[in-house]
Amino acid sequence: MKRLFVFLFAVFLFSSPGWGQDARTLLQQNPERYGGVHHSYEAPAVATDTPAPKGFEPFYVSHYGRHGSRYLTSMNSVTRVSHLFDGLDSLGVLSVEGVALHEALKALEQSHEDQAGYLTLRGGREHQAIAQRLYERVPAVFSQPDRDRVIAESSYVQRCIQSLANFTMVLKADAPQLRFDVYAGERFMKHISPGTSAPRNRSHNAVFDSVLNARLDPTRAMNAWFTDPWAAAQHLGKYSVRQFVYYVFYAGGINQCLTDDYDLPSIHRFFTEEELYNLWYCENLSHFDSMANTLENNCRFNETGRKILADFVKKADAAVAGNDVAADLRFGHDSGLLPLLSYLRLEGYEKTVSMTQAAESGWYSFEQMPMGSNLQMIFYRDKKGDVLVKILRNEHETTIPALKPYKGPYYRWKDLRAYFVSLP
Repeated sequence: MKRLFVFLFAVFLFSSPGWGQDARTLLQQNPERYGGVHHSYEAPAVATDTPAPKGFEPFYVSHYGRHGSRYLTSMNSVTRVSHLFDGLDSLGVLSVEGVALHEALKALEQSHEDQAGYLTLRGGREHQAIAQRLYERVPAVFSQPDRDRVIAESSYVQRCIQSLANFTMVLKADAPQLRFDVYAGERFMKHISPGTSAPRNRSHNAVFDSVLNARLDPTRAMNAWFTDPWAAAQHLGKYSVRQFVYYVFYAGGINQCLTDDYDLPSIHRFFTEEELYNLWYCENLSHFDSMANTLENNCRFNETGRKILADFVKKADAAVAGNDVAADLRFGHDSGLLPLLSYLRLEGYEKTVSMTQAAESGWYSFEQMPMGSNLQMIFYRDKKGDVLVKILRNEHETTIPALKPYKGPYYRWKDLRAYFVSLP
């Protein structure tokens, strides 16, 4: 009885959203997580693999990976605050702490010169490590004499192509006999990052601003950074004080992605823990509504998820029917992967909730969609030709609550496929 209790507790702990812990606890354990979607990839501490049912062996992998850690995609994300600090410095209203923050922002700006949007060294190493763990998890997939081809497709955006390069070079080193077909271009965006034609959520900014106003008191920060907070506020132009503070926080979240390239001074150290939590909370709900299905956006991203899933089904059908492909690899963006996870109603996405309920429902940007996030479907077959599939999200076994598995985390492909094509 005692062993059963321990087992059930472990299942609950590792299957619950946020690893069974609340956001505050997880953020305190690792402050880099305040970066939200800018958080660098965290590999599983322990690779848990439920043994496949007897007689089933892996033969095919279908994969979608977000690019790894990168620079900010736009220089504006840092210059909008660093340049404001330039002007505030000229006004002579920077405190000692404000001067230090200004220097940190200028260092971040300089690090981004001619590099905005590109992969960082850390981002490349993330994909190398993910590829290595995939190989070690299912080496049999990559050693089949009749399946020696890997098809790797990328968004045309440079950081995704760089991620593909880092991922595939590791697989090639592990299995030199593999043949790689590598593609990138606008043609492949149709099933890697297709976007949506559904109307935008017009309430997004209003909801975000109302939550930011309710959760963030900028008084302490403004008093700490400036000798004359009122004069500083008048210099912010089109930005409110709260927006200004949020944008400083947002820019600082990218520092962790550059740690293998630069030794940058921390920007988040200029905030209190409570400020960091509330700023992350706002970032979290904003990203959730921007790419997942919520009540506010009326599930507008189903269209994106549907197009990507159709590619998964098409290529899996070909692999199951019998071709020479061991793996189909896709390298794209959070704007492709997050809608896919949401459309599948994967564990943690089974309910459509308000954007303001993101954190309370267990959706944490740093855990759900960090740099390098991925979805992997591993296919298994027995001698009779029956096919099972296991789904991994960020290398953790996961399930679809609406669909009964065959055993453990394993689904019959015919059942999983029927579920996929039935989705509206």
